[in-house]
Amino acid sequence: MNELKVISISKEKITKLDGLMDMFCSQANTIWAILATNTGQLLVQRGFVHSFDVLAISALASGVFNSTMELARIIGERNFSEFLQEGRSYSIYYIGVDDNYLLVSLFDDRTLPGVVKVACESFADEAKTVLKAEA
Repeated sequence: MNELKVISISKEKITKLDGLMDMFCSQANTIWAILATNTGQLLVQRGFVHSFDVLAISALASGVFNSTMELARIIGERNFSEFLQEGRSYSIYYIGVDDNYLLVSLFDDRTLPGVVKVACESFADEAKTVLKAEA
């Protein structure tokens, strides 16, 4: 079993990630998006209204993502770091930012999945730079 480690992020990095999240949500035309640790700790969010329980979504999304990563391992894949769940009205796109962080976004039929994918990948690249920078 993997050992859990403590993740600490400075206020300056959260501010930078907040700005990246604004740009991402504008580019991808998402309804909401979250950046969380792979254990479900919420770091940055956009677009939530009172009808959504953002902490529950963060925890559940983390569980879904980690389950999918374990499935990849079992079938011999290195990982499934990105995936899409499509519904009739809404879709969710997940991407692993790195081994510790996850971006999850909800969008509807006004947005193409490819647009969300490209915006997610761009966000992940920029977020990695922020997260790896010296505090």
